[in-house]
Order: sequence, then C-alpha cells, then structure tokens
Amino acid sequence: MIETIMTLSTEHMPNCSPDFGGFRALRHEHGFAVFCFELEGMEDLDVPVWLKPIMKEANTKGCVLVLFDGDADRADFTVYEWGLQNERP
Repeated sequence: MIETIMTLSTEHMPNCSPDFGGFRALRHEHGFAVFCFELEGMEDLDVPVWLKPIMKEANTKGCVLVLFDGDADRADFTVYEWGLQNERP
C-alpha cells in the first residue's frame, strides 16, 4: 500500500518543540512526523491553533502523516520567526 504524506518546513512550527495537542508526534533528526486522523468534530479535539489549518489540508488531501523537516520547502501556511534564523540562501 502506498500512503500520502504532506512534507513541510519546520518553519511552519511555532517553535522547535511545539505542542501537537492530541496528535501522535515522533521527533526525528530534522523535525517531527505527526500522524493524521479523521478530523470530524475537530472543534472537540485538542488541536493547537497553529496546527489546525495544516491538519485540515492534510485531511483534505488524504494524508496519513505530516512530516515537518528542516530541509523541506515552505508552503502556504504561517511561517514563524524562530525558523527564519535557519533560512537557506
């Protein structure tokens, strides 16, 4: 089986060790892997404000995982100042 993964820059996280709420997140060498699940009734879940638009988009695209990676490109989500210090030329 082949699964869909959304890969985003760690610059889309509010800090280097953010709160992922009720989502299972695993740290890796260059960021985090966050497992997605169906977001029906997301208002009742523990979903941090910064993560809601990312998880909604991942859910829309049928992703099973969001990979935050320091080497990944930026997307159309909020970029946080802490990540800009590592900006590539």
